[in-house]
Amino acid sequence: MNPRPARAPRLRTARRVRASLPRAAALFLTLAGILLASLLGGAAPASAHSNLLFTSPASDSTVATAPETLTLLFDEPVSISGTAVKLTGPGDIAVGTAALSHGNRALELPVHGAVDQGIYTVTWQVTAQDGDVMGGSYRYAAGPVTAGLGGGQATDTQGSWPTGVLRGILFAALAAALGEPAATLLLRRIQAAPPRPRSWLPFSAFLGLGACLGLAVLLLGNGSLTAGLTRPDPAVLLSTRPGALAMVETAGFALAAAAKLIRRPGWAWAPLAAVVAAEALRAHPQLANPVIGIPLTLIHLAAAALWAGTLFHVLRTAVAWRHQRPLARAAIAAYSRPALWLVITVAITGLASGLLLIPLKDITTTDYGRALLIKTGLVTAAAVLALAARRHLRRKATPERISRPARVEAVSLVGVLGISALLTVLPLPGSADAPLAFPPPATGPVVPMASLAGEIGVSARASAGQLVVQLVAPEFSDGSGPINDAKFSLTGAIADPDGQTQDLKFRGCGTGCFFTPVTWKDGSSLLSVSPVAGGWRTDRAGLTVAWPPAPAADLLTAAVTAMKAVPSFTLHELVTSDTTQGLGTPMSFEATGADFVRRALYASGTATLTARLPDLDGHRRLTLSYPAENALLELTLADDGRILHETLTAPHHLVTRTLIYPEPR
Repeated sequence: MNPRPARAPRLRTARRVRASLPRAAALFLTLAGILLASLLGGAAPASAHSNLLFTSPASDSTVATAPETLTLLFDEPVSISGTAVKLTGPGDIAVGTAALSHGNRALELPVHGAVDQGIYTVTWQVTAQDGDVMGGSYRYAAGPVTAGLGGGQATDTQGSWPTGVLRGILFAALAAALGEPAATLLLRRIQAAPPRPRSWLPFSAFLGLGACLGLAVLLLGNGSLTAGLTRPDPAVLLSTRPGALAMVETAGFALAAAAKLIRRPGWAWAPLAAVVAAEALRAHPQLANPVIGIPLTLIHLAAAALWAGTLFHVLRTAVAWRHQRPLARAAIAAYSRPALWLVITVAITGLASGLLLIPLKDITTTDYGRALLIKTGLVTAAAVLALAARRHLRRKATPERISRPARVEAVSLVGVLGISALLTVLPLPGSADAPLAFPPPATGPVVPMASLAGEIGVSARASAGQLVVQLVAPEFSDGSGPINDAKFSLTGAIADPDGQTQDLKFRGCGTGCFFTPVTWKDGSSLLSVSPVAGGWRTDRAGLTVAWPPAPAADLLTAAVTAMKAVPSFTLHELVTSDTTQGLGTPMSFEATGADFVRRALYASGTATLTARLPDLDGHRRLTLSYPAENALLELTLADDGRILHETLTAPHHLVTRTLIYPEPR
């Protein structure tokens, strides 16, 4: 046997590896800089797996009366099938049919019979955009019952272990199926090479096909293999995005197996590429930022699969050629050069994906972050082992010394594929500061408030366990229509009836909308908010929250009746659209009570919401809310029901009126 035909390719490959190292380092730094700039400039917050952001009633909260509707808000659109929400608790509970709203980010369940006092448990289950079934539970209390609450709320993946195992098999099969034709192309360059080992492409394709069918059964059963086999829901595969992707992957492996069976292995590339593309369309990064996430996942998965699969088949070939040492060395040398670029690609895209998906502060404190660290360690170990094998190659070591670290490298890559499968089913850490898609619904009675802070209109809504503040800036027109492009931010604090002050941490709930959880104490709390809106003058606004709300429709009726009987009075009025410039120029008018009431929003003696405010200087006070007119009034009443003072707050105006009555004769 003459080993020289294999020696030349081996030496040429080793020289190429040494020559390519500086270029590889330069490419690594260049691509890393481009990707990091893209991530920092355009990455959106990652919120895959549809974390539950908000519930009404809130988790572990107590409401005075049982709610008529349960509301769950998610950070991403979801889909539902079967019984999406279950409510258990004391007494007979009658619920309606769960429905999605607000772009499929809100899940609402009508409640008809949960009227008894006690603790209720809500169990929910939805399907995320990537096809994984998410679920969890939380509790709330109705009436004066708080014992036994606690635990908060969490989001979990239903059927995570079957999904993780099947995804691990799918990734391994994909790597083996892609790696074999790639290894075949590399090893063709070796002259006088004996036959390669028997093809595993059909086995790999059928293994991937079985994994895809198992994942499809999980989808059919809403996260349960048993339900998928006994009570399948075909609509999931036929009418949902995850179902369509599952069918694409199943067809991809089936066609790859068929290509080998009809002796056209080269035809397997296209269906296997479709499998990689389908995975890129369902993976976490595309949910965080489709523009960056889809190509990032496509490149990362293809490079990792080729790295692992090609190494596996090269090692199989080296073992088969072990009695011809120069040829075995040549086989590993042929793999070494493309492997260098695959290592660099996997490292860069993996780093970029990690930065796109999870903040650095969550790396060590969450399951997803810890799994990502383990994957990073395994990739690093595989890269070090790959370099060790290539060093032995350059030093002309024996094939055993070259293949030993390569085998451990292959084992590390198997671990990388397994951790990658686990990462697809682990929920990303939800952020307590993540903005809501729209204002959360009120729970129980509402206390409305409004003010003008500089040029910014402030309207607030206090309800059980929460506060929602809406900011409105003036509009202007450029000829094509009204424009209001202010960028809002909000800070605030609240002083409770006991004098304890705490800063409020707001989260967004739409344009100019801010939400914060608050535990209200009985009595009057003083709310101070300071809005910021680019380009507009702003000021601090002070609001009073009288809790619990006290309905006072009878006082409004009495006030309207009393005013209609007033023959004359003097009206002093101040109007402003910018409180930083004062309350406006004083104006005075003579009027009759009947005319004054006739022009008021409360002329009918009713309001959408009427509530009693704490007395001031011995006078009764009311707050009146008219949401349709986007207006709120505060009235101060004399003992006989006449109006002494009126404040009208609209989005862009603050009107202050004082009524002076003539002395009785």
